[in-house]
Amino acid sequence: MVSSLLVDALARPSVLLQDLANVPDDAQDLPARVSKYFGDIFASDDAFNEITQLGLETPPESLTPRSLVRFDAMVQDTACSPEIYLSKRSSGECGGWGLNEHDATDDDPSPVDYNLLRECNVIWAVSIPGQSPWSSSQGDLGVAPSTTPAPSPLSHKYPLPSTAHLGVQIKIYDSTLAEPIRTTDLYSFVGILTSDPWHTSSETVTLVPTIHVLFARQIASTIVPRAFPASFESPVREVREHLISWVADEALAGDKLAAEWVLLAVMSKVQSRAPPILPLSLNLTGFGPSTASNPKLTHVLSQLVPMLAVLPLSLNVVNSTTFVPESKDEDLHSGWLQLPKGSLCIVSEVSMDEGTVSQKGVYNLRTIQDTMSNQTLDYVFPFSQFSFETDISFLVLSAGKKSPFFRTQLQVPLRGSTDTGLYAPDASLIRLPSPETLSEYRNLIGGGKIANITLEESTAKFIQDDFVKERQAASSKNAGKTGDVVTSDDLIIRMMVAKLLAASYHRPEVTREIWEEAKALDERRKARLD
Repeated sequence: MVSSLLVDALARPSVLLQDLANVPDDAQDLPARVSKYFGDIFASDDAFNEITQLGLETPPESLTPRSLVRFDAMVQDTACSPEIYLSKRSSGECGGWGLNEHDATDDDPSPVDYNLLRECNVIWAVSIPGQSPWSSSQGDLGVAPSTTPAPSPLSHKYPLPSTAHLGVQIKIYDSTLAEPIRTTDLYSFVGILTSDPWHTSSETVTLVPTIHVLFARQIASTIVPRAFPASFESPVREVREHLISWVADEALAGDKLAAEWVLLAVMSKVQSRAPPILPLSLNLTGFGPSTASNPKLTHVLSQLVPMLAVLPLSLNVVNSTTFVPESKDEDLHSGWLQLPKGSLCIVSEVSMDEGTVSQKGVYNLRTIQDTMSNQTLDYVFPFSQFSFETDISFLVLSAGKKSPFFRTQLQVPLRGSTDTGLYAPDASLIRLPSPETLSEYRNLIGGGKIANITLEESTAKFIQDDFVKERQAASSKNAGKTGDVVTSDDLIIRMMVAKLLAASYHRPEVTREIWEEAKALDERRKARLD
């Protein structure tokens, strides 16, 4: 049974807000009470899902002003100037949350009571970059909007150029809610929809969609809630094997070894900053050049991961577009790499043609390498720049035998002919498994992404001894000649592979068997390189 309070909150949020403000209490505490009050009303998932969701299918212009809306978004800019508002109007009614927009007493010559002035935080948020349609409640079937969406204002604040999206000004009145918010964080902002001015230092004023936040929920990097270990209808090894086969057959011309490495790479994440245990970067080589179609792998992976951004390298993209966020006239412009934590970034070199890379292009390529290697991204300001932590998995697709631009931790050459089976103009040519099977694939990857894999002391001792033996054997083999040297870096990478392997089986710890399997997998990869 739907409560009348829920119905009123959905239909008349401004009235409930005013009623709450009329309850005698410390006015300074009103924003916190508003957050709790509306958060409690929509605490259940069923109630929360009743809120109209802004998206390309339901743009702001299609809704009545002061509607209650929800916007699932990435925080793009937190450096906007805060706004001062009058917490109580001359009529005695509540101010803030856009309630005083059309106040007839604005021209009242009576002096302002400065004790009633409050500050609200202003940020800019955008549609989640690279969000796969299946992970959005508006796009379970991947259906495009019935009409062409209006261009989003301030499109320079979205990281993926020429991509349809929404940009919304967010006004937050509860300081405790605003304080922890950082750039690239994912949030569901729930509030009252209006159209307010956006001010810049150039004194240009643009009317933009604005949400006056009543409460907010942080969104996990998996978008869809996941569990580890997860339960499956079939044995997890069977699900895993079928997933690898599907990726291989649909995207990699049947190459199961490459598909298995792709599976491990997309589950990779930042495990530790000190010491640095960062996502494993993977370079798939031998795609062959293509300017007409996209690699099938981008279409296949978009069905499996919730956030996938494709960076299609070309001379024009490298030399002319922006890869890092940059502040211009006190307005933070976005760049290709301003992506949420948990994203997969496919850097495709297959369309790169011959020509001169400009100084800006060299900087852009170096930025990709630095982000890949260090998992930090510079934000550039007029007289300084700051590094912010990222957590992005990188997959580099190369036409030749190796990437001419990037150094990745792992390289896998594709097997067989690269002339057919690797490219498709769109996702319609991809054969999908049943919805139930696809759901299990997503559960396996999403659960593995959040796994915290442990290592028992006895297993750690076994691995250490095994590595020492391998190192001694390699030294004996290469005595008196130049050869591959086994280093501590090899142990670190193989240990990361073993943990990813355990995660892909939804096993909570690395066992001796998994370590041996990781070694065998890595040896098969190295055999191809030889």
